[in-house]
Amino acid sequence: MAINSFSEKVTKFIPILDLIYEQASVTSDMDDATLATQFVGTNKIKLPKISVDGAGNYDRDTGYTQGAASVTWEEHTLQYDRGRKFRIDVIDNDEVAFDLYRQVASEYVRTKEVPEIDAVRFAEIYSAATRSGTLATVATKDLTSSDSIISLFDVAESAMNEKDVPQEGRVLYVTNEVYRMLKSDAAISRRIDVGQANTDIDRRIEMLDGITPIVKVPQTRFNSLIQLNDGTTAGQTAGGFQTITGNKPINFVYALKSAIHAVIKRNADKIITPDANQSADAYDIFYRMHHDLIVKDNETAGIYIHTKATAQA
Repeated sequence: MAINSFSEKVTKFIPILDLIYEQASVTSDMDDATLATQFVGTNKIKLPKISVDGAGNYDRDTGYTQGAASVTWEEHTLQYDRGRKFRIDVIDNDEVAFDLYRQVASEYVRTKEVPEIDAVRFAEIYSAATRSGTLATVATKDLTSSDSIISLFDVAESAMNEKDVPQEGRVLYVTNEVYRMLKSDAAISRRIDVGQANTDIDRRIEMLDGITPIVKVPQTRFNSLIQLNDGTTAGQTAGGFQTITGNKPINFVYALKSAIHAVIKRNADKIITPDANQSADAYDIFYRMHHDLIVKDNETAGIYIHTKATAQA
């Protein structure tokens, strides 16, 4: 059956926005599919808390010692409830109106929503790495051209290995500047083949030691301390986020992906059509997103963060 109304077309377009998020975000790999199924209402999820006893001696007569294992569930309210309303003036042609909506929605998700979500997640990882009782490692240094990025990665890897963090499943997030320095690092051995049939020179470095994927992060999304603008206060009306005093730009994050639990829920976008709009002869379109990033205390060992030493004034 043909989709005729503006509202129907918008509803059908919502999954495309999720796809845009997945493609544009540098942290979509942090999304925890299990947590995404544990929603209780609009903005709460159930978190499993597991407790098990340690090993005991085996007795030839009585056999195994009885141990206890328990799983309890705790409700967690997602910290971030963000949204925006946009207005599109009435247009006689629904197809043209939908095309405008599609452009606005795609631009909003790609250039506003995604960078903010990424920035929030890295700031939350830093917060988890520096909270009381953390098992994470935080290193600081203002990098110069004489620094060996490979040596810094080796230090991070050694620190993680000493904490018995599994080698499988780690990921390395780096700034574009750190990535540039990595490609120029003299410690890296490369072989470049340029044959008659292929004159391309491939200088990409996509994996560390053949096991850890490298993800490039814009510096604007890679900070220890940010402020989310409320959209109404003077100086914050444009919304979005900004870094604030005390922020230390992040150089790289080396982490075990299973230690980082991101969860996101896009509420069904609400549309008010011109015939139902009491305040304007226009389409009003509402976006709302709940999200959070959770790092459990006993999983902070799987985080190594390297930041600049100089904090933002």
